[in-house]
Amino acid sequence: MDESLTAGMSVGFKDRENSLNSTSVSVSPQDTLTIEQEYPQIQGTHRSHASMPRHRASIKTNVRSHVARAHGDASYVRQLLLTTLPLVVADLAVLFIVPILVSLTGYSWLNPDDPTSTAMTWFIPASIAYVLLNATQGLYPGVCLGLVDEIRRLFLSIGMVTLVLAATLRIGSPIFAHRLVFLLAVSSLMIVLAPIVRSYVRRKLGAMNWWGFPTLVCGNDATVFGVREWIEANRRLGLRTVGVIADPSAIEINGDAPWFIGEWDDARHVAEEQDVYWAVVVETDRDQQSASSLVENYLGNIPHAFVVSDLTGIPTHWSRHQMDEGLAGFMIEQHLLLPIPKLVKRGMDITICMISLILLLPLFVSLAIAIKLTSKGPVFYGHERVGKGDTRFKAWKFRTMINGAEQLIEEYLQKHPQLREEWEREHKLRNDPRVTGLGKFMRKWSIDELPQLWNVLAGEMSIVGPRPIVPNEIETYGIHYEAFCTVLPGITGLWQVCGRNDTTFDERIQLGMFYIHHWSLWLDFYLMFRTVGTVLFTKGAY
Repeated sequence: MDESLTAGMSVGFKDRENSLNSTSVSVSPQDTLTIEQEYPQIQGTHRSHASMPRHRASIKTNVRSHVARAHGDASYVRQLLLTTLPLVVADLAVLFIVPILVSLTGYSWLNPDDPTSTAMTWFIPASIAYVLLNATQGLYPGVCLGLVDEIRRLFLSIGMVTLVLAATLRIGSPIFAHRLVFLLAVSSLMIVLAPIVRSYVRRKLGAMNWWGFPTLVCGNDATVFGVREWIEANRRLGLRTVGVIADPSAIEINGDAPWFIGEWDDARHVAEEQDVYWAVVVETDRDQQSASSLVENYLGNIPHAFVVSDLTGIPTHWSRHQMDEGLAGFMIEQHLLLPIPKLVKRGMDITICMISLILLLPLFVSLAIAIKLTSKGPVFYGHERVGKGDTRFKAWKFRTMINGAEQLIEEYLQKHPQLREEWEREHKLRNDPRVTGLGKFMRKWSIDELPQLWNVLAGEMSIVGPRPIVPNEIETYGIHYEAFCTVLPGITGLWQVCGRNDTTFDERIQLGMFYIHHWSLWLDFYLMFRTVGTVLFTKGAY
């Protein structure tokens, strides 16, 4: 397996959550008293953790299939627009007003000798560039974004627009110095005013019930109620709390606790009913499940889970001073639950698929003829795989085995019992006698999988994604199965570039989970590029 990629994956996905549980953070009795005085329905929270039950731990061994939201993506798109558009308007207002203020000093960007040099000629492209750069910087909708980080990202966007405009200046022009002074003055004033205006707009919008994303606050400590209160007091972050999800036995609730809306098993239902797409998970060193396990077990239909803990910066007494710059923690995300990433990925799949099918058509015809000439049986072989949403489809390949190979495997294993363990562990044999000579060649270069481009075109697979699941492997995926059902399986992926058949089954699951939680368009491009090298060097192929 690729050592550097595996190491990075381990730090980025698995160890980062487990490390939170390896450090004990002391809690003073005064802090506990403060919380219990404020919320009298909660008693003896920290005493009960020693015997705190695992949240119906049997779920950890059960297989849960992902169920799409009944309302689809419309509610998310609506909330995204409501949260984003006011910030876009505020940014464009600053961009419009600042040049006017600078022009009052006598400097101007316009060329008086050029009738085509008008304010709108420059303002429209500059506005589009500025908004797009802000979007790529994560300033829209900018949820959980601290003030310092917001200033840094705005500085980068303004700086890049300034550099592009500066590149259009002609040195030696009579108005070069005039325009350069104007550009520097506008940029400097923008850097000062843009964060101020955005901060003011955020605080005003925070008072509106329609602004911000509905959010669940989840945890098994009385601190979770303080977290909810702090988020409500800092609505500028773009989170609007719906209520608290917790284990009542862990926090010993007496009566109706404020904002308590359900147990962990209720989280999925609440998320669907309340259109929740964000969750803040409060993790402590006393939790018997890691943050990733809690998210996978109970928050599988929520694309953004923000994990905070004593270690990452959540204090037990929740002072405004400590958290003024934003929430400290890390994200566990599933971007492909969201409509825009799904649309972008599908568009990329169709484009690459159409181009590949046209270019590879002569190879398809040649291989079809070769397969027919070298062995009896059909050209293509379809094997059932698990698709998105727990559906079933046939993944197509060029046939690489003798006809009737599936019926011969049990007979072969009876004659060679020493190979049964390898078969049951990997579901394939390194030296499979059923593979034809041409089949070995196609497998070595991964040519046999090219017909899966048809599966991509049909919307059953993606160019890049987790390894396709065979139905009889479902039980072995355990709590991870739901996450795998949220995405399309891929022709290639992390499992392909990290050793292919040299990876163990558990490693393939871990690689798939890393991909699901860290998907980006750039990761897909990287994996496609790496696939070419992996195939050319035939690494892990048999």
